[in-house]
Amino acid sequence: MHTRVLFFGKLKELAGSAELTVEVSSGATIADLFERFVNQAPLLASFRSSVVASRNQEFAPWTTVLQPGDEIAFLPPVSGG
Repeated sequence: MHTRVLFFGKLKELAGSAELTVEVSSGATIADLFERFVNQAPLLASFRSSVVASRNQEFAPWTTVLQPGDEIAFLPPVSGG
């Protein structure tokens, strides 16, 4: 199944793209998807504990199982002032 993946901020630089469409297997979770990108860009792993994920523009736990056509976004921590 196809999933659209968006990266923001520093994650975009590390992943090498702001937006990708990838094929994922049935039963894959958001955590599995992120790990796939960590395998390609190991520096992403250092952000894992502070990254927030969203599914279809709503915050989602890392254990969320992906569905066909999902849009997953990985958002780095944001500092404000």
